[in-house]
Amino acid sequence: MEDPKTDISSVILNLTTTESPDTQQETVLKYMTADVSFEHPVCSVRPGPNSRDKVLKIYQWYRVLISQSVFDRERQVMYVEIVQMFKLFFLPVESSACEVRPHAVLVTRLELRKIKSLYYISRQEDFYHTIDFARLVLPPIVPLVWFLLTFGAIFSIVATKTVPGDREELYEMDNISLPVQTRA
Repeated sequence: MEDPKTDISSVILNLTTTESPDTQQETVLKYMTADVSFEHPVCSVRPGPNSRDKVLKIYQWYRVLISQSVFDRERQVMYVEIVQMFKLFFLPVESSACEVRPHAVLVTRLELRKIKSLYYISRQEDFYHTIDFARLVLPPIVPLVWFLLTFGAIFSIVATKTVPGDREELYEMDNISLPVQTRA
């Protein structure tokens, strides 16, 4: 990619919405390094020889829509907000039984490698909120997940009030100066 901020949408669309395996393969070969890695909550491809071929196979069933993206040119990292919709074929839950097709919002972190004047994707890492991921893979457990997250919040609130100790040191951490980060 010459300009990842403008090019990434078409790259992701060619990877995830085309019905042509040839277009997907051309896109993977053109925009990903040969040793690309892929991290997802349900699958992982480690970097190495032929890892790009494995990532291509994953993209052949991966369907998403892009919401927005941010490119940090200095760190060569891009963040893309994505909406993913799919049904895992082995689950007994039928998505047509729901009024709304199961979907999840995820943030994808892309590490880019600049080779000569072009940027290539060298690593993809997908992050889901717990409820969105549950909604995506097994919608009936969403109330249980929501309950567990709510319980976790209540536990944290109660623990702060009951755990003995000096909490001043926690507040002192707020005064730590961090390097200024710029966004491209």
